[in-house]
Amino acid sequence: MSVLVDTSVWIEYLERNNPLVEEPLDDLLLRGEAVSAGLVLAELRHGCRTQAQVGMMMEALQPLPYVEASRDDWLRAGELAAEGAARGRRLQIGDCLLAALAMRAGCLLFTLDRDFEHIPGVKLYRKRTN
Repeated sequence: MSVLVDTSVWIEYLERNNPLVEEPLDDLLLRGEAVSAGLVLAELRHGCRTQAQVGMMMEALQPLPYVEASRDDWLRAGELAAEGAARGRRLQIGDCLLAALAMRAGCLLFTLDRDFEHIPGVKLYRKRTN
């Protein structure tokens, strides 16, 4: 199954060498199950301070399948944010967009952001315990 990898995971993977994300993301990359999206690319590029960081980010994400956001995805993101607000949860529109993309594409979502736990319908990736 494909797994859309959130910016929070990539930051830990590329900058901090966090073993909690390194092993599962390496596994997803080796199996060809990791997927990216434009919002993740934009957020990562925004955080790059040097050309070396840009190069490292592009080398990691360039070969991945890419999920493109449609008008319907943007509308669904707005719906998810509005539904969250009605339940007293302030959800970021970017998080809602990634959730909408993952749901439409039938992907799990690999994230370190706990806000996704409050978005109904999104299926979160959990590290395999072989």
